[in-house]
Formats: sequence, C-alpha cells, structure tokens
Amino acid sequence: MKVNTHTSHPSAFISSTFVDLREDRAKVADTLKARGLNVNALDIRPASNQSSRNEILKGIEESDFVILLIGDRFGSILKNMTGNESQSITFWEYKNALQKGKPVIAYFKNVDGSDPKSHDARSDPLYKQKREQFEYFKELVKKKHNPAFYSDLDDLAEQLDKSLISIYRAGVIELNNEIRKLKSELSAIKSQTTSSTLTSNSGLHGLGSNQRQSNKKNAQRLREALTKV
Repeated sequence: MKVNTHTSHPSAFISSTFVDLREDRAKVADTLKARGLNVNALDIRPASNQSSRNEILKGIEESDFVILLIGDRFGSILKNMTGNESQSITFWEYKNALQKGKPVIAYFKNVDGSDPKSHDARSDPLYKQKREQFEYFKELVKKKHNPAFYSDLDDLAEQLDKSLISIYRAGVIELNNEIRKLKSELSAIKSQTTSSTLTSNSGLHGLGSNQRQSNKKNAQRLREALTKV
C-alpha cells in the first residue's frame, strides 16, 4: 500500500450503490473512523454534473485505498458523468481506483431476495444490459481481489477489521523497505562527500567544491524524505 501524501491521516473511499447499501456504507464509515481513518467523499451522491464527478475523483485520488461493496444492484448508468454507456457509477469508480493504483478491498453481500430495493428494477429498459454488465463486473472483481462475503452489518465490520490488519501490515513492510532504501542512498552520498573533500585537498578544489555542494543538496533531500515516511 503506497502512502497517500494528500492528507495527514490515512483515508479510504467507499464505492457502492446507494439505494440498497446505505446502511452498509454507514457501517463501514463508522468502523473506519473508529480506527482513526478518514472517509473521503462519503456523502457525494452521483449526479450528471461536473462538480459531483470531480468530488468523487478527488475522493479516490486522496484515498490510501478503496473499499468496494457489491450487493445485487448494478446501479445507475450516467454517461454524462462516466463518459461510458455501459458502466455504472460504481463500476466507473472501481475502474478509476485501478487506474490510480489504489488497493481495493472488496466485499460481496449475501442479498435478501425478497427486498425489491436490493435489485435492479425489471421495468428498467436497460435491465438486461445492466445484468450482463453486472455479471462481468463481479467476475472481474473476484479474479482480481478475492472478495470477502458478508450477511449483515456486524459481519461486515468484522470482515473489515481483518482486512485493515492485513493492509496495514503490508503498508508497514513497504515503508520499512523505503526507509532502508533512503538510508542506503544517504550513506552513499556521505561517502561521496568524504571522497570529494579528499579530492579537493589534493588540488582539485573547484571540482571538489561543486561535488560537495551537489552531494549536500542530495543529502538534504533524502533527509527530508526520511522524515516523511
């Protein structure tokens, strides 16, 4: 997990349909906030306007990872927003997350078949197209992310906690690797600076001075990088 530099706290973006998964989104947001994470663009409702589109894209960009909730609704297709005649808003958010290199944690809900709002309306002229695209979307997510399955809100919160432990462990490992790399580079620059000083004392003062200045700048850059990780 690459650490996001846009915000001072770790943050996540929740991607899902709204009508059927409103309570699920709220449960995820509460769980994340209880663990000290920010939730980006939580209340931004998809709409056919540039402002809503930009807020969603910004929310994804400024997140460290994306949580994807999938029930049994493909959701709205808004070409003015997504630029695509077959992708739902949730599918579009997911594709943007992948393009931006965001880790995706996916959850599939075991849906109650008796609740009409949990499914796409059969009266929708795009119903057949939506169902075909929805099956493709689910298969894509299954292949790429090994999603967890949940039945109720408490089950979802428990699954999320397990996922957070894994993603933070991966983040810590990546940070430690980056720190080791930066320290190695800083050590190499210090060695070059020492060598440059000896060269200067041997009579190549102009060359040694320029090299020292360059090495000092590089060393300062690396020190600043180390304080950020």
